[in-house]
Amino acid sequence: MSDTASKVLIVTDISESSSETTRMLSSAADLQIVATATSGSDALTLAQKHQPDVVVMDYDMPGLNGAEATRAILAANPDTQIVMLSVVNDAQDIRAAMRAGARDYLAKPLEPGELVETIRWLLRERRDYARMQAFVTQMRKAYEALFTEDTPVPPTVIAFLESQVQKSPGDRLAWETLAVAYARNREWTKLAPLVASLSTSG
Repeated sequence: MSDTASKVLIVTDISESSSETTRMLSSAADLQIVATATSGSDALTLAQKHQPDVVVMDYDMPGLNGAEATRAILAANPDTQIVMLSVVNDAQDIRAAMRAGARDYLAKPLEPGELVETIRWLLRERRDYARMQAFVTQMRKAYEALFTEDTPVPPTVIAFLESQVQKSPGDRLAWETLAVAYARNREWTKLAPLVASLSTSG
């Protein structure tokens, strides 16, 4: 098992379902089953203990149903990806699960490889979103620094501004922001023609 394998918590009160879900995931080296819960309340305890990346959960269970358990798990760990399973493809249950925060709802029986691919897709999406958020945060800080600090503008910000000017040649604000960035970085050879263009277009 890889040290970077994503942790999976299985939640079902049916032993056959537990065995089948374990079988479907056991061949995936990038996924590690950390525990199996037999009820919604048990799932909350084990989720808090193991901090799983993914919870694969039956919707119908004694005590807390899938939607209630999902809401409680996500309240403690919003980054957890929850995949709901059910033998009943009921629209009301699907709506309840998705509103509670489940990322997908799969009706049994599952197609070969369907569960593993669903989990992998959700994990990729979460990583991509995290990277995007980090980039947006970096860009926001860079824009703030652009007008408040006398420090060089990062190359990624320059590249982004240049792409914005290319995409929207009529956007004067983008041109002016790029001009400030060039000036901050002392890139006079790039700044001169840009200022000339701004002067003639103003």
